[in-house]
Amino acid sequence: MSEKQPSVADDTALPQSEKQPYASDDIPSQQNTFPAEKQPSSTVSDRALESLTDEHNTPLPDPDELPEGGLDAWLTVLAVFLLAFVSLGPGNVWGIFQSAYATDPSSRFQQDSTFKIGFVGGCSVGFAFIIGPFSNILISKFGIHSPIILGVGIIVVALMLGSIAKTYWELLLSQGIMFGIGGSFAYIPAIGLPSQWFKKKRALATGIASSGACAGAVILSPVVQASIDHLGIRWALRILGFLSLALGIVAICCIRQRVATKKIVQYRPFDPSLFKIPGYPLYLAFAFLQLFGYVTPLFFIPSYCATIGVTPVNASAVLSVTSAVNSLGRIMAGMIADKGGTINVLIVFNFFSGLMCLIIWIFAKSLGVMMVFAVFWGFFSGAYWALSVPASAKIVGLEKLGSAVAIQFLTNVLPPIFAAPIGSQIIAATARSAGVTIDNVEAYKFLIVWAGLVPMVSSLILVPVRLGFSRKLFEKV
Repeated sequence: MSEKQPSVADDTALPQSEKQPYASDDIPSQQNTFPAEKQPSSTVSDRALESLTDEHNTPLPDPDELPEGGLDAWLTVLAVFLLAFVSLGPGNVWGIFQSAYATDPSSRFQQDSTFKIGFVGGCSVGFAFIIGPFSNILISKFGIHSPIILGVGIIVVALMLGSIAKTYWELLLSQGIMFGIGGSFAYIPAIGLPSQWFKKKRALATGIASSGACAGAVILSPVVQASIDHLGIRWALRILGFLSLALGIVAICCIRQRVATKKIVQYRPFDPSLFKIPGYPLYLAFAFLQLFGYVTPLFFIPSYCATIGVTPVNASAVLSVTSAVNSLGRIMAGMIADKGGTINVLIVFNFFSGLMCLIIWIFAKSLGVMMVFAVFWGFFSGAYWALSVPASAKIVGLEKLGSAVAIQFLTNVLPPIFAAPIGSQIIAATARSAGVTIDNVEAYKFLIVWAGLVPMVSSLILVPVRLGFSRKLFEKV
């Protein structure tokens, strides 16, 4: 069709008379093999976020009356940024803890295998999504502050208990499972709050807020490494606990929820009809696999750096660079998707993130090459976090978006939990086959191949979804 269709960033919508009953808001119905129900007229980005909030029983203000800034609005953005920092930042630097638990003199767990220790970090990340389907039900019953206060409290207690853990199971339950659940209560309910305050600046506001996870990794990498080097692992955890408490209190004081409302609608955490949409199961498979490719390098960069003679301080710097560029990559992915389409960008960025492992990381034998890898892999690997919700909206339609994202949250749980143990087993098997120890660079060869192939395969899984909308190569999808 020749008519201009609205992009994700458009601030004008088609008249109601021009609307078509298709799932995607910018692909004509005759070209889209994944139809959904007819949607009300407004912009794509506005409707996607409104659908998420409405279906989750959260009061949503009229977009035409949003303040578009002001003190309360930007305080809320700051609050969500800090909650992302506290909830997800420590998980992004788990690789430093994993390496320290195996080698640092202050570790009580050197006798435990890297396979077992890997579950601790995996749970700290994976369980951060565990209450996703029910977060806004909690908000509707208890308000926004109660689950966040509970979550911050659990995070602090988990880190303090982790610092005194004497057995593996105590560490798994505290720094692993308990921390992840606390992060889920603290961060997931707050994700949608910036959208209640912004319309034209919504992408900017939500981008800044969500970048707290990357900022957490950038700042915490050197802090954690220095704490371990000078004070030991136990005090590193306590320092994280005190920092989480301070930042959590600031976030709780700053957070605001607008209550000028639209109607509250029924929310269904699980909608079986979603699996009748051909593109949705494929999209879930994509999300599941690409998370393995995302988490594996983050968990193993520090230990790999040790095998090539990079000091722990410089290894933490590599992780910081990775996270900093990852934050930039998320913003750029969103900007490019406004012009080129969300699914197109997900396929390309995710494929290239895997390719960077196979053409850079596998040959890295020095700090300089690892920094190059950190820049390129960090840039391409963050697209999923920026585009996962808009991509879901395109595939399933807006009326089902809340339920679709709820199920998608659950697919985010298992990959982080099992990425480190699987990676550790790959390293151990490769070491045995090559006749070397697990701290030899040759032991990491097939781990790097795994980290590269998984996101590339996940991108190929997404190709049929893209072709279901249009077979034209340069079509915006």
